[in-house]
Amino acid sequence: MAEVVWSKKANRKRIAFLTYGEKEFGLKAAVKMNERMEGYVQILAGNPYMGVVEPLLRDRKETYRSLVVHKLVKLIYSVDEATNRIHIADVWDTRREPAAQADNVK
Repeated sequence: MAEVVWSKKANRKRIAFLTYGEKEFGLKAAVKMNERMEGYVQILAGNPYMGVVEPLLRDRKETYRSLVVHKLVKLIYSVDEATNRIHIADVWDTRREPAAQADNVK
């Protein structure tokens, strides 16, 4: 099982998304969304290649994969086989322009 590491930016965006969800839909919905994200992260730890190679990031030096964890949330991650780690690089809001979000992935 791989270790999953969140980048600071991805974790900030996750928290912002959950905060927004709490304000708009209530605490119960935000907790449910967090549990859903954590559940997918646990599955990802055991199946690092389950996400598809992200088409908008194919030109990058590193291979980035994406995994839709909710109709509004997509995790962008890479796999480091040498360290047995999965690096979650970004959290995308699927309602926003994907190309603009791709520009922010470093």
